[in-house]
Amino acid sequence: KNQSADERERVVIDSAPPPREIFSYLDKFVQGQNRAKRVLAVSIYNHYKRLRALQTDKDRDDVPRLDKSNVLLIGPTGSGKTYLFQMAAKLLDVPMVVCDCTSLTQAGYVGEDVESVVVRLWQAAGQDLERTQQG
Repeated sequence: KNQSADERERVVIDSAPPPREIFSYLDKFVQGQNRAKRVLAVSIYNHYKRLRALQTDKDRDDVPRLDKSNVLLIGPTGSGKTYLFQMAAKLLDVPMVVCDCTSLTQAGYVGEDVESVVVRLWQAAGQDLERTQQG
């Protein structure tokens, strides 16, 4: 069935699982780190909730705006930070790439620039622009 990009986006946004399901899924793959799994699960849920609200109420001025938030996981090498995000991306069926931000530089300097990270995300999404925008 051919779906438009808007229809595919709505399906993804509407199908996001609740925090308990996200936590349970992550718990199958990562031992311990319960606080990180809980924070990530709630953040993912709130992100999709925000997207749903923006999509549903984009023409209404009387609807309260949900603020965007970010998650920063800090911990030693091997503690499961990257793996948590990889498993969350797998659950949500969104593309993901890992990059070392210390190697990012302004264009023209030695190192990787932001555009190359976006290209890697596009490649991870099977060169599908709509999936890239959700990754």
